[in-house]
Amino acid sequence: MAEKIIMPQGGQDITEGRVLRWHKAEGDPVQKDEVICEVETEKAVFEVKSPVDGVLLKIVVPAGKVARVFSTIGFVGAAGESIELDDDEDDTAVERKAAKPDQKDAGVDVAALKKKMAAKGMGKPGRVKASGRAKKLAAQHGIDISLVEGSGPKGRIIEKDVQAYLDQEAASPAAASAAPLAAEAIPPAPAAGSPALRGQTVPMSRLRKVIARRLQQSKQTIPHFYVTVTVDMTEAIAQRKALNAKLDKDSRVSLNDMVVKAAAIALGDFPQVNCKIDEDNLVYLEDINIGVAVSLEDGLVVPVLAEVDNLSLKGIAKKTKELATLAKAGKQASLTPGTFTVSNMGMLDVDNFVAIINPPETAILAVASVRKQLMVAEDNSFQVRDTMSMTLSADHRAVDGVLGSRFVNRIKHGLENPQTLIG
Repeated sequence: MAEKIIMPQGGQDITEGRVLRWHKAEGDPVQKDEVICEVETEKAVFEVKSPVDGVLLKIVVPAGKVARVFSTIGFVGAAGESIELDDDEDDTAVERKAAKPDQKDAGVDVAALKKKMAAKGMGKPGRVKASGRAKKLAAQHGIDISLVEGSGPKGRIIEKDVQAYLDQEAASPAAASAAPLAAEAIPPAPAAGSPALRGQTVPMSRLRKVIARRLQQSKQTIPHFYVTVTVDMTEAIAQRKALNAKLDKDSRVSLNDMVVKAAAIALGDFPQVNCKIDEDNLVYLEDINIGVAVSLEDGLVVPVLAEVDNLSLKGIAKKTKELATLAKAGKQASLTPGTFTVSNMGMLDVDNFVAIINPPETAILAVASVRKQLMVAEDNSFQVRDTMSMTLSADHRAVDGVLGSRFVNRIKHGLENPQTLIG
C-alpha cells in the first residue's frame, strides 16, 4: 500500500508549512530515510524523508505551495501502485487538471476578475460552493470568498483557488504599493545601539511573530513562579577541562552540555516535572526531550534533544552541536516536541535572569554566567569559587514550590558532583 508523505508540524503551535523544493520527480526511485523534499514553517526549514523504499508516486503539493500540518503532500510506494486521495487531496488533483496556462500569469487583472465574478452572481450569499479549507483560508485573510473563481467540480472553490486569488492580489500594482515589506525581504537587524533603527517602523519577521504570539500566550495563561539557586561550578569546570583534554575539538563538552545532562537526570528523578497540562488533566510524559535555546539574528529557536536521558554527556555534546549548526542555517532535524527547556545566557555576561515557559511544557531553566565569588567553606575559611546562578520558571498549576525547589536543587547537586554526569 502506498505510504503518505506528511507535512510535518515542525514545532508546537505551527499550523501550516510551505514546500520549498522536491529532490525527486514523480516516478523517481527513493530509499527509506532518503531526503525527498524540504519544507519551511514559520520557524525553520525541515528535511522530509521517505517513509519506505519505492518510487515517488505522486506530488500532491508542488514546490512553493502551502499545506496544513499533518496533511498529505505526496505518496511513495511500489511502481505502478494505485493511490487513494481524500477530498482535499482530490481537490488538488482536480485543480491541476483544470488549470490553464494563463492562470499562472502573475499579471492577472484582479479588478477585472472581481467584476467577472460579480457578473456571474457568485458574490451573492448562499450561492458559493467551497471546501472547508477554502472557507477557512478566506476567513483568515478577510476576503470575500464569492470573489474567488473555483476550479473544482461544477465551479467549486478549493483551497488552491483562494491561495491563487491572494497571490494575484499581492501581484497587482495597487497591492504592491500598499503591501508591507515581506518578512523575507527585511534586511538583517543592525547591531544593538545602531542609529540606523532610530525613527523606523519595521515589520516583524515570521519568526518574531511566532515568538511574540507564543510568549504572550505563555505569560497570559500560565501562572509562573520562580526558584533561584547558586551553583558551585568549580568542580564541574575542572571535570570538563580534564574530559576535554582527551577529546578532539568537535567532541568537546560545554558547560551547557553538563547542565542538560544534570537536568535530564533530575527529570528522571522527578517525573512530576516532565509533564504537560491537557485541560483539567496532568499528562506525565514517558520521554525526556530537552530543548536547547539557540539565538539567531532574528530571534530564538529551540531545537530538541530527543530522549536525552539515553544520551551520554559526550552524546549530548555531539547532538547539541549538530542541532545548533542546523538551526543557525535555518534548518531543524528533529520534529520531536520538547518536554523541558534550558535557556543559557552564560556567554552574555549576565548575573541572573528568568525565562518564560515554552507551552505546553511546564518548566524552563535559565542559566546565567559563571562568576568568581568569595565563599565560606564548611570550616569557616574563605575560598574563591566559580559560581553560577540558575533560575527555574515553573507552571504553578502542575509544579508547586516544594517540588520546584527539590527539582532545581537536584540539578544543582549533579553539577556540584560532576562525576555523576559522566557515563
